[in-house]
Amino acid sequence: MEFLRCEKASFSVIGREGSTDEGEGFVQRLWADANEHYAEVSALAKHDERGRPLGF
Repeated sequence: MEFLRCEKASFSVIGREGSTDEGEGFVQRLWADANEHYAEVSALAKHDERGRPLGF
């Protein structure tokens, strides 16, 4: 497999921290927590022309 190096404009990542040490289902719990607190970061998300968030 070949990898190409590229440079990307700066960007930010907003999310939740978790670990496999938290046991089975930790990803689902992270998503549930992030969804419960989406209002806290929704103003920082990119939106389309109709105000809908663009991607997750």
